[in-house]
Amino acid sequence: MRIASLFQLISATLLFTLSSVISASGLPIASDLQAEYRQSGINNEGQKKVVLMLVSQPNCSFCVQITEEILRPMIISGNYATNTLFSEIEINTGKSIKDFAGNSVNATEFAQRYGAWATPTLLFLDQQGKQVAQKIIGINTPELYGFYVDKALRQGFTALNP
Repeated sequence: MRIASLFQLISATLLFTLSSVISASGLPIASDLQAEYRQSGINNEGQKKVVLMLVSQPNCSFCVQITEEILRPMIISGNYATNTLFSEIEINTGKSIKDFAGNSVNATEFAQRYGAWATPTLLFLDQQGKQVAQKIIGINTPELYGFYVDKALRQGFTALNP
């Protein structure tokens, strides 16, 4: 009985800690896209994952909404671990990232390559930074947003793994 109580306490502590880390961090912030893809972009079956990149900026309430209601639940579910590599870049902050070719570039300039000037924008990219599905700009229909994301991910994954 005492071991069961200790196990419950440890489980509750781990769950609290994990949920604190997840809710504090949001999506993984991109820093070196080439290295991140090399490390996590191929699943155990050797299939390429789609890079789902949220283009956001500070104080973007719609970016927070997409993250909280759509993207974070996708990550937590585990259902996308084999086909999706989640990432986020913040524009209009002066931050730089390394692109898929390993070149250092301002995050805003990187987003502009894809015409992603409005936030939130979701990009669906391959390991070279090529779009594999049509980007999603803004939130037009919140109740169907998850459907559109799933559709783009399926389309991208099929394009990468014919």
